[in-house]
Amino acid sequence: MIFSYNFLNSFFKEKLPSIKELSNEITLHAFEVEKPQKQGDDYALDIQIMPDRGSDALSHLGMARECSAILGLKRKEIETDLVEDESLDVNKFLSVQVKSKDCIRYTARVLTGIEVKESPKWLKDRLKVCGISPVNNIVDVTNYVMLELGQPLHAFDYEKLSENKALFIKNARKNEKIQILSGEKIRLNNSVLTIRDEKDVLAIAGIKGGKKAEIDESTKAIVLESANFRGTSISKTSKKIKLRTDSSFRFEHNIDPNLTILGVNRATHLIQKLTGAIVLKGVLDVSKEEQTPKTISLNLNYLEKLLGIQIDLKDIKEILKSLEFEVQDKVKENLQVKIPSFRRDIEIQENLIEEIGRIYGYDKIKPVLHLTGVKAKRNESIFLKNNLRLLFKELGFSEVYNYPFIGKKDKQDFGFNGLTEIKNPITVDSEYLVPSLIPNLIKNLKLNLKYEKEIKLYEIGKIFKGKKESSAISAIIGEKDYRVLKAYLEEIFKDFGIFRVEYLPNSKKDFFSKRRSAIIKVNKKEIGKIGHLSAFVGEKLNTDPVLFELDFDVFKDQAMAENEFKPISTFPIAVRDITVVVPSTAYTQEIIEIIKISEASLIKDIELLDVFNDAKENLKSITFRIYLQAKDRGLTNEEISKVQDKIISNLMKNPAWEVKKL
Repeated sequence: MIFSYNFLNSFFKEKLPSIKELSNEITLHAFEVEKPQKQGDDYALDIQIMPDRGSDALSHLGMARECSAILGLKRKEIETDLVEDESLDVNKFLSVQVKSKDCIRYTARVLTGIEVKESPKWLKDRLKVCGISPVNNIVDVTNYVMLELGQPLHAFDYEKLSENKALFIKNARKNEKIQILSGEKIRLNNSVLTIRDEKDVLAIAGIKGGKKAEIDESTKAIVLESANFRGTSISKTSKKIKLRTDSSFRFEHNIDPNLTILGVNRATHLIQKLTGAIVLKGVLDVSKEEQTPKTISLNLNYLEKLLGIQIDLKDIKEILKSLEFEVQDKVKENLQVKIPSFRRDIEIQENLIEEIGRIYGYDKIKPVLHLTGVKAKRNESIFLKNNLRLLFKELGFSEVYNYPFIGKKDKQDFGFNGLTEIKNPITVDSEYLVPSLIPNLIKNLKLNLKYEKEIKLYEIGKIFKGKKESSAISAIIGEKDYRVLKAYLEEIFKDFGIFRVEYLPNSKKDFFSKRRSAIIKVNKKEIGKIGHLSAFVGEKLNTDPVLFELDFDVFKDQAMAENEFKPISTFPIAVRDITVVVPSTAYTQEIIEIIKISEASLIKDIELLDVFNDAKENLKSITFRIYLQAKDRGLTNEEISKVQDKIISNLMKNPAWEVKKL
């Protein structure tokens, strides 16, 4: 924004430093200043206002506040005194109705006895330095106050309003047109906020006025508007109609709603001073949102840690007060700081610390050589994920990276409920945050199966269930045999020292098949699932891969847990094989559990050797290899036979099962 040096000077009783010194101070403590340009007896300063400061610093008042804090100068009060005609009540001459939530506040005054003419030289000069061409005294005052306070204003010719003298702030009708002040006709739609009377659109809210109520030489009475519009609404309209103005630029930065009263009173003061106008008693002020001051707790220890220096409490308070923050009493190591409404960029205590640091002066912070090294603490999650990636690579898996989004079709196909919806999705396929990595992994698999049959993919990423965000480990293979992926998973568990793993029947209703999947538990704690998709989901997606998904946090806890190791038995291992013929709906894990409890002290391990499915008979034949070993002795043939007989006896208790010795 272009600032006038003389304009800034008018805010202070004392004279500002030289233009060069002032430019250096502003650059050092606040914003970058381009080389000042001399214009007559004034200077134009091109100051680069950062986007987060657009709500307060796009004005000479905002920059004067900065100069006051940086230079320690006392600022003069803005003159708003005016004389109202007690016999003329504004409410009898004008009414205002706000019918849109995008108008946060609408303030207006009515002035009569106006004489429209050329502005005085001082006013025209200040506008010219700031890059605005003078028009007439009324329009020039509205532009001047916008440059002064950052509050856009607009003046309507009161006599040109429809006979009921009512203003409505509401959205335009579809295909409605307005001829703006430049003469251009613009077609509107029902998303565009307008200012209108009972018949016509008078202005595009926050952007540009219309020809109908334009101020001209015949104007004798005006409605002076000072409003606050929602930034997102103004930004969308500005892009839609391809028109950006000084007013829209300021509204897009969400200026302070409390500025409307100051703005309308300041402009009224100047117009009355320049023209001798009669000001009707009262101000019309319609507010849609209550503005509550924000209070932030500033921890002094954290401030010292973040800046790296100790600043006296007295200096901290003085800096905050110079920025017009209200500092309350210290409570332990915290200062309660009330934020002024015009500083809409201050959200958290880090913002306050930044303000203190820049006004104090980063040049005053001396570099300090740390004599002791800072020992970095290992991030266990990152360390574990990196090791997982190395192991997956050794097992022949390829890693994929997907966006954490799914679309409405995925939601329906997988039967997901309670998903976190995205307000502004990038595409129609990115409407929700992922509750599982599986949907996108399946898409990756289907895409790559066109080129390669033996596909093995995995992903480690974030998932979102309700308001909870967590990490998951998922893998998928093109194989049809569940045991192949289970073998890979057991290799992962073994490599990370995770033992006591159970595979239990899946009774939960989700996208996994109840019959062809299992819940995985480690030390009785659920860690994830493995298996095939349910028939319902598989048919919709036209695929039947094998996959697993693990909760990373549970995996991490188990991987980091200390295991208790027992001495390895030095005695020989005996091996016995048995085959169990069961209905095809029987769970393998159920058979393994029965074998285990038959003689837990002697059964060292159980290995699944083979599965044969007899579709005609609706049976399956499962062969197990059982490893027997004692800790303190070698087992006799008699002991081994007793264990084998006990296993067979326990299995035969189920009448639908048949056991064969091998």
